[in-house]
Amino acid sequence: MLADPANHRISGQWRTIGNPSAIAFLSGAIDQHRVSHAYLFVGPNRVGKHTLAIDFARALNCNAQDIVDDGLAELRPEVPCGQCSACDRISRQSYADVRTITASTQTSKDADPKAGQRRTMIGIDLIKDLQSDAMLEPYEGHKKIFILDEANRMSQDAANALLKTLEEPPDKVHIVLTATSADLLPETISSRCHLVKLRSVPTDVISKGLTERFEINQDEAQSLAKMSMGAPGWAIAALGDPAILDTRNQSAARIIELFSADLLERFDYAAQMARQFRNDRATVMEDVTRWMELTRDIAMLQNGLRQHIVFDDRIADLDRLAGTLTPDNISLAAAAIQKTRDALMVNASPQLAFDCMMLEMPTPVDS
Repeated sequence: MLADPANHRISGQWRTIGNPSAIAFLSGAIDQHRVSHAYLFVGPNRVGKHTLAIDFARALNCNAQDIVDDGLAELRPEVPCGQCSACDRISRQSYADVRTITASTQTSKDADPKAGQRRTMIGIDLIKDLQSDAMLEPYEGHKKIFILDEANRMSQDAANALLKTLEEPPDKVHIVLTATSADLLPETISSRCHLVKLRSVPTDVISKGLTERFEINQDEAQSLAKMSMGAPGWAIAALGDPAILDTRNQSAARIIELFSADLLERFDYAAQMARQFRNDRATVMEDVTRWMELTRDIAMLQNGLRQHIVFDDRIADLDRLAGTLTPDNISLAAAAIQKTRDALMVNASPQLAFDCMMLEMPTPVDS
């Protein structure tokens, strides 16, 4: 059996911020040579699922494990060492034996170089390419690792094809699927993977990770960590791209207005989101996240927890909404937003999902 993660010492240069139990579980599997052929990493968006998958691939292919000479074994660094060429190139996603597959990945059948950008699902051709590649020996590393990001976006044909590989996995091949929830995948797929759960990361842990890795000042790190709502990936992305903060602020302002808008304005917003979803799914999902965060802040204010709100710069607007919406209103709003998010994750009609959400959103009593 694998060691209890709570008792396993995490070694090596894992870049994942937070979730030490998940890291310890994978590190223990490597130390005991009990690595499974398939894993399913689940957790909130941008919590670190892909980063952990890359870390795992680095650990499995790290050149440090090649040091076996009796005179050098005791000096061998822990994996992933973070210094060797394999660790470096896997981090930069330029390693032949580690592939990330998303809905937009090009297939061997794509004649148009932009074909992948138009796809919204992981189709069977991508899985067939994976299967063909998996049958080959590793080109330069110890193991081949395939990372299927947002695996819940597989078509039924793709899932059926992948099932065959999971049932009869080739040697030296490991598959990592990521999703926000195991329930979004067919049970036939999830049951054949080791489940690794990632949870939202505490603000202080994210702040510490940002200061250590990127050498930014404590105030900036703390601010980004708080805004990230437990998602280190968002904080890191915002650190590298100020436009993310601008988009966040603009989105928050628009959503606050929509709480008091009439039905026509809300349906206009729904139509805009539905159109955008077809070309820019990630941005639309971020907008849904803003709805969830603002609704949470209103609930915090209604319960006297002002110190826990995230949108400090919108305090006057949020105070107004907290006073004109009832706790039941906010509960219903949160349920409608979550239902919309779930529907979009399983590829429901974006127009219908947003229309229903706008119909179910409460209106302040003074508007």
